[in-house]
Amino acid sequence: MGFSEVLEKLPALWRALRALTQSVLERRPAGAVLIDFPDFHGLLARRLRRAGVPLIYYVSPQVWAWRRRRAGAIARQARRIITLFPFEAEIYRRLGADAVCAGHPLVDDVREGLERPSTLPRKTRRRLVLLPGSRTGELSRHWKPMAEAASRLSRRLDLEVVAVKAPGLPERLFPEADALGIRIADSGIHALLATADLAFVASGTATLEAALCGAPMVVVYRTSPVSFAIGRLLVNLRWISLVNIVAGQEVVPELLQGDVTAQRLEREGEALLSSPERLRAMRQGLAQVALALGPPGASERAADAVLEAVESGANAPSAAVALP
Repeated sequence: MGFSEVLEKLPALWRALRALTQSVLERRPAGAVLIDFPDFHGLLARRLRRAGVPLIYYVSPQVWAWRRRRAGAIARQARRIITLFPFEAEIYRRLGADAVCAGHPLVDDVREGLERPSTLPRKTRRRLVLLPGSRTGELSRHWKPMAEAASRLSRRLDLEVVAVKAPGLPERLFPEADALGIRIADSGIHALLATADLAFVASGTATLEAALCGAPMVVVYRTSPVSFAIGRLLVNLRWISLVNIVAGQEVVPELLQGDVTAQRLEREGEALLSSPERLRAMRQGLAQVALALGPPGASERAADAVLEAVESGANAPSAAVALP
């Protein structure tokens, strides 16, 4: 979400920290499952440890990408770390943690989404899908260049363009969609992605959904200049999109900050749509990423790993909760 964007939430976060600490002292839980959110949970973890509450990290914080010392602290604090990606479990194991990979729950979400009856009209033209983000800040930065590029490509290449509206977002955040020939959809995202010839996707979990659906994509992300400058200083990663990070190579093109323009998106989109070879190679790379996310049943494996850690306090990962 960035750095400056979080400052306004600090009072609410402090109140939440105090309320959780009081609840822990009153209820004395058998364990605490801390989900991502490393800065907040770092403060909470100290209070939990003082109260003698075992810590289990799930959706392990990606501090391995930008704060290696914090990753080591998490490895020492946690009774168990449950990760979504195999490479994360390996990182934490090298730091001495009991880490297991449960796989990604998106695998089940996407499978269920694709099994639902589709309300989409029959596809008669190549389809370009836009996923500009699920937060108002993301939309304000991504919608205009995505929409303008999609409109131009639609006219020149005879494409159908559909933009996905995240639940709870008003349609006013998608200005001029009708005038630009863009249909807004608020459901059926996985069916859309499964039938997409190309997608423009804001970096985040949506890139994994697109990968699981086999949708070729261009990944974009623009944040505030301050947040981007700080991120560049701290983050030690070659790519920003989860698809490329999981693959360990560039499977999909990424456009960041000043490169997120209608002109660049139009150029990248046309280059891909004009090259069946590139699209075929990208789909093969996405299929490998989908395999790395594991088989169905991630949430059940994660629940088993939590229960085992709480009940036994084991210091070694169990084969029963590791990915096959």
